[in-house]
Amino acid sequence: MSVFNRHTINCPPFGLLKYGSAHWLGEVELDAFEEMLRVIVRAKRDGPTDAQIAAMTRLLSDVATIKTLASKAMVDVFVDCELLPRDFGSDVHHIWQYLSPCEIEVSDENYFGGGDNRINIMILFESPQHLDFLPAIVTIDGYFEECISGT
Repeated sequence: MSVFNRHTINCPPFGLLKYGSAHWLGEVELDAFEEMLRVIVRAKRDGPTDAQIAAMTRLLSDVATIKTLASKAMVDVFVDCELLPRDFGSDVHHIWQYLSPCEIEVSDENYFGGGDNRINIMILFESPQHLDFLPAIVTIDGYFEECISGT
């Protein structure tokens, strides 16, 4: 199939998705971050699986709580990487002013291997102050798990 005639589907909660090579591309709005983000769904040509749809639905329904839970963990990532601004202060929720969400990646059921069918969804961020720093919020089946550094 030509790249100019890609297969498309409308798949809530992902919206309109275009098929690439073993992945689907689209855009999803994350209300808590007030951004439309590119989403990559690792799935075959028949579209996202029920598990991927359920995990993304869960994430979108509780993204404000996920952001709140991730605040302290994201500060810890900045501290571990020695990138926390000197004038940061004590309110962990201010960490988001130093980050711009840029992409969501949705794994397939084989991500963890060994018959573990959980879905890993990562919200990736860019840092205007540190261009080689791409931290992420990691969720498992749509529930907050941890924050990781992408440096």
